[in-house]
Amino acid sequence: MPKLDSVKVIIAVKSIVVFSVITMLLVLTPVNVGQRTFVNITTPIGHETQGETRVVKGVYLHSRSISGESAGDWAETLNAHGFNAAVIDVKNVHGEVTYPSEVELAHEIGATTGRLDIKNIISQLHREGIYVIARLTCFKDRLMAARCCGGGEWANPEDKLAQEYNVRLAREVSTLGFDEIQLDYIRYPDGPGKIGGDYRARSEVISEFVKRVKRAIDPQVRLSADVYGRTIWNWNSKNTDPIGQNLDYLEDTLDVLSPMIYPSHYNNPDLVYNPNKLVDISLKTGKERLSTEIRPFIQGFERAIPQGMDLVSYIQEELKALESHKGTGFLVWNPSSNYESLWKAIQEMEG
Repeated sequence: MPKLDSVKVIIAVKSIVVFSVITMLLVLTPVNVGQRTFVNITTPIGHETQGETRVVKGVYLHSRSISGESAGDWAETLNAHGFNAAVIDVKNVHGEVTYPSEVELAHEIGATTGRLDIKNIISQLHREGIYVIARLTCFKDRLMAARCCGGGEWANPEDKLAQEYNVRLAREVSTLGFDEIQLDYIRYPDGPGKIGGDYRARSEVISEFVKRVKRAIDPQVRLSADVYGRTIWNWNSKNTDPIGQNLDYLEDTLDVLSPMIYPSHYNNPDLVYNPNKLVDISLKTGKERLSTEIRPFIQGFERAIPQGMDLVSYIQEELKALESHKGTGFLVWNPSSNYESLWKAIQEMEG
């Protein structure tokens, strides 16, 4: 009997070791699904916390700031500062498609640049545990506007060709290995119309377009959207905003909403010069109103910084507000992808 007990102990110990190794591999190793490789944002952290969700914290990287040569460096920098995600342009506000697309219309309108070896970049980022988000700018697209809508900077969101083009790109992007597709500029231009009219029809157009994208993409790829920061307020549900972004219409289709909570973009001085307050009340309002995950973009660039504050301390105020909302992920926006102030802000906060 003592020998049998010893055998049981040995087997139990070996089982624990094997389970621990498997757990570590699940945490650190990308998950393979068919021809896609992606980082699973829900990972087992320990024996008693299977399926704990990893909070996404990331930065925006424009298509000239990252390459196959620099992807590893970006991954190292992100990990060193407690970040785990990157947002990369696949179609930008100039209408450029930044990877070698096979969508015929992209070639016809001269949109393809082939700038990014995107599969190589994703592979390197995934290897280091970075969650990779594709940013697809939709209707602010001068190249498509020239084809379908008489020119200008914007394609009409109601135009069938403009919609189909973006749906085809989204479908293709969902096969490249990204963890998530983030739609941007899913709206009408901010110029025509004033807040206070009846824009239900516009809200429905945007909502139906997002549903088309959701149906078209690989179901294992999450779908999110950048939206105006003002859409988080309760009055947004009244369809009085000419841009056509009613979050009540979008939340059931999207996995994540990313309101752009940039204090510099507001008119109320109490919000413009108080980044902590704006982030805090925006998140409180959004979480009370909506059931979809809210993962805001915060301001990481120099604009309307209050007197007596620099960008480092400004970012720190935003981060403090986020810390008070436990479990809330976030993304940082800097149009030139310069995050020196962000890294300094984090280092100072960590002491």
